[in-house]
Amino acid sequence: MRWKVKVFDPGLKADWERVLEQASNATLMHQRSFLAYHEGRFRDASLIIYKDNFPEAVFPAHREDREVFSHQGLGYAGLIYRPCSFDQELQLYLQLLRYYEGQGVERLQIKATPSFYSKESKESLPYIMHLVKAETHQMELSLAIKLPIKVKHKGRKANIRQASQAGLEIREDDDLAVFWEELLVPNLENRYQKKPTHSGEQMRFLKDHHPENIRQFMVYQNGIALAGATIFFTPNCLHTQYLATNEAGRKLHALDLLIHYLCTSQAEGRKYLDFGHSNECEGKKINRDLFRWKESFGAIPFLHSHYNISTGAWRQLERVYDWQNSRRNA
Repeated sequence: MRWKVKVFDPGLKADWERVLEQASNATLMHQRSFLAYHEGRFRDASLIIYKDNFPEAVFPAHREDREVFSHQGLGYAGLIYRPCSFDQELQLYLQLLRYYEGQGVERLQIKATPSFYSKESKESLPYIMHLVKAETHQMELSLAIKLPIKVKHKGRKANIRQASQAGLEIREDDDLAVFWEELLVPNLENRYQKKPTHSGEQMRFLKDHHPENIRQFMVYQNGIALAGATIFFTPNCLHTQYLATNEAGRKLHALDLLIHYLCTSQAEGRKYLDFGHSNECEGKKINRDLFRWKESFGAIPFLHSHYNISTGAWRQLERVYDWQNSRRNA
């Protein structure tokens, strides 16, 4: 079996896309057209790993001095690979770390893709990180609703029922301006003193390049916007990139109705709706009200880990099956 690691360049885009088409843990954020949004901000250091000249895995990443990050411009990233055995997964990480060490990289930072984005129920990554003695330097709890949705919270059920009888209209909008200017920006400023991660122009750029994956849903009453959601569609999940409502929408529970609508009418076989995390201070604090609001829909917590790895740790993976010698030397 012959392994080869190549630095990504535009001529290898077809190989990159081939991996994403077959990988169980690939999402919108791993597409080169999505990563292109960050071209001016980061020094790309993405890799493709080949076995016998066939692309097996891709690694979206960027480099700063002697560190490689996967990826500071994305909510999550890490190694994206075609379905394989655990032994081959070990080999992929071995090849990845050894290559970067050979390029003078000392540390690798991985913001892992949460496990529920994968079509396979695998928990191998934390164990591999244990083998390479990775430092978990940050951790959050991502909350996701397992679909089909089953709301058991009495108050939330009542809110959804009340909203469904209020004559509200839910529709998909191509234009982001109403949501951004009338709901999202004012809501974040007034309630949290924050701004959206993306400007309206930036999200418009992403939506124009991924019209099937980035969609805007709105709730109206008599033509007046009450609530909205910017949704990223991935093979296994719906991700609520942005949610917002106004005072009139809160009184009518418009956002509750919209969440229920997305879970029941837009899931199309997907297994989860991802609310994202409710953490502050690099995962050390929790926004209790936001966390409980998400839980009231039946959302459950999943770990979202950030790992810091020495590239020289590939040697640990090379010796992982050499347990007899290890015991004799103990």
